[in-house]
Amino acid sequence: MEKASSISVLTSLVYVLVSLPYALTQSLVVETDKGLVKGKRIQVHHGKQVDVFYGIPYAKPPIGRYRFRHPQPNDPWSGVYNATQRPNACMQGFDVVFPGFNGSNQWNPNTPPSEDCLYLNVWRPVSKTQDPKPKAVMVWIYGGSFLSGSSSLDVYDAKYLAAEEDVVVVSMQYRVGSLGFLSFDHLDAPGNAGVMDQSMALDWVQRNVHHFGGSTYNITLFGESSGAASIGMHLLSPLSRGKFDRAILQSGGPTAPWATLTQKESTRRSHVFAGGMNCTRNSIPEMLLCLRNRPAVDFPTNEYDPDIVRGISQFPFVPIIDGVFLTESPENSFRRQNFKKVPILVGSNSNEGTWLLPYYNINLFSLKQESTLKRRQFVMAVDDMFTHYPQFPMKINSFGKDAILFQYTPWKDPNSKSMNRDRIEQAIGDLNFICPVVELAQNYAMANMSVYYYEFAHRSSRHFWPNWMGVMHGDEIFFTFGDPLTNHKNYSNLEKRLARKMMKYWANFAKSGDPNIEPNHAPLNEWPIHTHTERKYLRLDTHLVNNLDKSQSVRSGPRIKQCAFWREYLPKLVTATADMSELEKQWKVQFAEWSNRYIVDWKNQFDSFRRDYEQRSQECDRH
Repeated sequence: MEKASSISVLTSLVYVLVSLPYALTQSLVVETDKGLVKGKRIQVHHGKQVDVFYGIPYAKPPIGRYRFRHPQPNDPWSGVYNATQRPNACMQGFDVVFPGFNGSNQWNPNTPPSEDCLYLNVWRPVSKTQDPKPKAVMVWIYGGSFLSGSSSLDVYDAKYLAAEEDVVVVSMQYRVGSLGFLSFDHLDAPGNAGVMDQSMALDWVQRNVHHFGGSTYNITLFGESSGAASIGMHLLSPLSRGKFDRAILQSGGPTAPWATLTQKESTRRSHVFAGGMNCTRNSIPEMLLCLRNRPAVDFPTNEYDPDIVRGISQFPFVPIIDGVFLTESPENSFRRQNFKKVPILVGSNSNEGTWLLPYYNINLFSLKQESTLKRRQFVMAVDDMFTHYPQFPMKINSFGKDAILFQYTPWKDPNSKSMNRDRIEQAIGDLNFICPVVELAQNYAMANMSVYYYEFAHRSSRHFWPNWMGVMHGDEIFFTFGDPLTNHKNYSNLEKRLARKMMKYWANFAKSGDPNIEPNHAPLNEWPIHTHTERKYLRLDTHLVNNLDKSQSVRSGPRIKQCAFWREYLPKLVTATADMSELEKQWKVQFAEWSNRYIVDWKNQFDSFRRDYEQRSQECDRH
């Protein structure tokens, strides 16, 4: 009798456990290959929940003798690791150019900067029913000019993306600035530590994401600006190609003029930096010993030495062509089609260049009022901004500057102050952000890969920067992570719909390789493939979600003529005129002036003389 009663109780208990929502039995303690981690459950909205695991170590802290070195595997731990607090940002400076301004402050670290920073975060959606099928994984790589950035920023909170689209999202911290990219071509400072951090984080994802419900066979990288350039390099690097399956690149590519350096130039900059830190020594080991003994907080303040780097959109320490991570220049890799062949989703924003203008000259480009440029100011800005083309310390010659000036002059009205401002923005944005993405898209299209191209063209109703700056670099991030769904921020209903649409596109691409296709749903048929000949792209703005005819949002381009100028014409012009002496240059300028002005005057005078002569001859003949 007692035995039958026990069986009845046990049966009832099993029935209760089976009947419980799966969310209640899903453990917040997860086993990884290094030990147990404990996360926390957060409410998102509409009853949806996400488990978040903050600050999971993926490498040894790069401190002491590990400073400047490539990352090292971390050791296992005992007990349960508390993964409920956002991790340290990697050591970097703060943007204090505009004190108290939310537009720049939102990109500053919101956790303490530290050398001990090699941690990652995981968001997994909480399922109400047990779903044994592994979920698509999206790995975010932040931007920040390889100089700053943090995965802990509020704007990168992936709770909405994970909850709404049922994907696992991972983000990592990686070293930036001199601590991430100093290079002496030496075992203890080989360079590329920051991108090798990213690569080691991808190793962690391969080994562990299945413990969080993610698929190791369906991993998509996505990132913006230098994060996108990093992803472009992972597409090129033989060390990274096997670690992911698809890629999304937002406003950045590996051929951007600021994205890579040669080993020689990086070493030169590193020597200058060591001198600024009072660490000039007779040998590299002695120099590195000195630098390892300097406080980490001293590094960011010494990175912008004018002998290291000068010019707009020029950053001091970035990835290098080291023969290991990058075996050749990105341009050569694309020329030889030496890259990972996968579908890509890429794009840029309408006004990529404006964010740099106030940093270049706040007196010309104000945060408080409409900023415009007189013709004289436009000419001077072109002359100054593009002195170091394609990157410091190289200098462009007068023929190159004149070509840029000609290409971007608003010839319809050269004295239009607003058009002059817009054209200087376009020149910066085209060179540094839009055309590198166009080049990447074209190379993948020519390799018969599926390419989906977008232009983000919506100016947020919650924008901190002035209206004249338009749809800026980085603006799309708020929508890809679902920030408009935050109720207290009071975005418009159309903006909420646009955010949902963009998250759907991004997640569909991660799941299927096509933003139009969500598994087990009818295809959207809204976003056409961008081919080498038909360069179609989708314009992402509120018109897209407010218009039943999505074809009205499909355009062609973008910036075909301008990108041909930067990719084809200007490099050839600068190369062809590089060896001219100053005397020859002056002669050519004077000859061109003579050809265009004096020869025309001479011809006009000759034609006048000839007409007069013929008239006189005719009069003589009549008499």
